[in-house]
Amino acid sequence: MLKAYRYKLEPNQSQRYALARALDVCRELYNDCLYQRKLQPISRYEQSKQLTQLKAEFPVYKNVYSQVLQNVLDRLDKAFNSFFRSGFGFPRFKGANRFDSFTYPQAGFSLGGRRLSLAKIGNVKVRLSRPLPRGAVVKTCTIKRSVNGWFATLTFEHQPVPLPANDLAVGIDVGVTTFAKFTDGTEIPNPRIYQNSQAKLRRAQRRVARRKKGSHRRGRAVLLLEKVHQGIRHRRSDFLHKHSTAVIRKYGTVKVEGLNVSGMSGGNLAKQILDCSWSEWFRQLRYKAEEAGRRLVAVDPKYTSQICSQCGFKHPDNRKTQADFACLSCGYQDNADHNAAVNILARNEPLDANVSGVALCVV
Repeated sequence: MLKAYRYKLEPNQSQRYALARALDVCRELYNDCLYQRKLQPISRYEQSKQLTQLKAEFPVYKNVYSQVLQNVLDRLDKAFNSFFRSGFGFPRFKGANRFDSFTYPQAGFSLGGRRLSLAKIGNVKVRLSRPLPRGAVVKTCTIKRSVNGWFATLTFEHQPVPLPANDLAVGIDVGVTTFAKFTDGTEIPNPRIYQNSQAKLRRAQRRVARRKKGSHRRGRAVLLLEKVHQGIRHRRSDFLHKHSTAVIRKYGTVKVEGLNVSGMSGGNLAKQILDCSWSEWFRQLRYKAEEAGRRLVAVDPKYTSQICSQCGFKHPDNRKTQADFACLSCGYQDNADHNAAVNILARNEPLDANVSGVALCVV
């Protein structure tokens, strides 16, 4: 199984310069090769052959590890293949703010203790927030520049250790008022991270709008705005990781709705749905269940909020409000999300991911 850990780098002044120089060289190579491809039909392999001559004519390319430069050509080739496959998204030239990473695809790097050795750059201090799993074989190393500094993402291969067997099953209904409701009565409140950050985000956006374009003050204001957005992403990611891990550790079988989240993101609740990040929540549940040896099932979401979990009577008016459920046939009353979670757990047929477009499956 492939997995990735991200670590914060603490380079000194000369190493920061070397990292920024390598990033600029990679960006220039990407733009030059893109310009060449726009002028004439040329393959990735022909451009790779010309790279040796390019390094001889421009010594600045010798300051970057050879496989890093080859990976830039791979990125450009993947961009063209994606365009030819889909018919849209033609590769574009990368400005200084649109190219922020480079990769060591096979060699040229090694992690020893709290130092990351990078070819042509040096031994960079690493904030080792968590150790790599025992027996992990590191495959690639990606260096990325962020508003908070430099980070290294190590992709490694390892054999996960499944959790002990567990017969406890649960159905989970996701929503906007409450993020998730479980069949056992547990609920996860909606943190509304984006909504609660609106005031801070509005002030940062207003500061950018009041600055003159091209000025240093506008650049600093844009940097502050990026930090606000990054803080929102980090808080949301932390919330999703903590709760998805807790679910996988506690339950042996997890049933969720196979929702087409992208199709639901065009209505009046689009901002609230995107703030919940249901797709990311399902993705984390999927790969964590696979790693832990748990069973994750996506069931058909149709009418789960309209069917009575006691008598099976289906009617739109059974759900009186967003929070209340009252069956018109048997009179059963319950929280609407809890009733839907019970219906989700009762459904045994997994949803066909190929039909629904939902990337969930039985593990």
